[in-house]
Amino acid sequence: MSIVAVIMAGGSGKRFWPLSREDKAKQSLALFSERTLLGETITRLLPLTDKILVVSSAKQRRHIEADIAAFPGVRAIFEPVGRNTAPCIALALRAIGEFWGGDDRVAVLPADHHIADPEEFRATMARCLAVLEKHDGIGTIGMRPTYPETGYGYIHIGASLADGVFAVERFEEKPKRERAEEFVKSGRYLWNGGIFLFRAATMRRELETQVPDIMAAVEALPDPTTVTKEQYGAIRSISIDYAVMEKTALPICCALGDFGWSDVGGWASYRDLLPKDEHGNAVRGPVHLIDCRDNLVVNLTARPIFLLKKQGQLVVAVDDALLCADLADHQEVRRVTEYLEKHGLAALL
Repeated sequence: MSIVAVIMAGGSGKRFWPLSREDKAKQSLALFSERTLLGETITRLLPLTDKILVVSSAKQRRHIEADIAAFPGVRAIFEPVGRNTAPCIALALRAIGEFWGGDDRVAVLPADHHIADPEEFRATMARCLAVLEKHDGIGTIGMRPTYPETGYGYIHIGASLADGVFAVERFEEKPKRERAEEFVKSGRYLWNGGIFLFRAATMRRELETQVPDIMAAVEALPDPTTVTKEQYGAIRSISIDYAVMEKTALPICCALGDFGWSDVGGWASYRDLLPKDEHGNAVRGPVHLIDCRDNLVVNLTARPIFLLKKQGQLVVAVDDALLCADLADHQEVRRVTEYLEKHGLAALL
């Protein structure tokens, strides 16, 4: 049984503004190498499979197609409007049948995460898939929490099923700080990395059982590769977590991932992953710092940036925009994009 990798490459391009835009979300940014995050994700998967399907937004088609042009055989389909992950996976299953047929094993994963150890990532997937070969169900991968993060969902793990693979007791939504601290202290909760593994027939059956309206609507589409906004927009929006993972009676297993994972969720986490000078500054491009500490400065222009006596600042310069903010406020970058929408500056989105 072969593997098909489904890479979910959506996003609104707001968290990494002004580098990212509506038509160029985080996965289309080259943050750590010459390749974009999507290109790194594809490269990471190629030793496992040459059957790779990217599902993205129609708005981002130009950049996605440019990315996958370097990888012959990689396919892509585009959602005309976002309907969350359950319809996305249902549409992907339709496309898998059109492109490759058969009852493949399927791995669904995000396009825009950073993995420091690709070989260990592939080994972790193999361990999870080996368990699923013995017990038909659904698999996922969780990361051991290093601090009480409130921005991630958590996976409560139970009995050991194999080396590094555990039964899943339940999924927990993003918790309050106190509850997140309890999760970390218990040692029985992992961060939910949004990675799912299953047989195509298994997930198709679960979608038909749990959300029959969604599966029926997707099956009724004339062509999964050319979906109109009217067709897809009529489908109910719901996540795969709510639609299937929290309702299924099937066994769910979770492999412990220890491969240097980050969802690169914002500018602060990006800074954490970059090399820094002796004063904690991380820079890209022509940047000069004088008596500065703990800053992130990204300059993609030819004009040099000079910072004097600054601490904990975020500065991002591109040809048509300059963002300056306290790095501690990095999660509020969305307020800038909201401002652009309200004040007739949509060309910068």
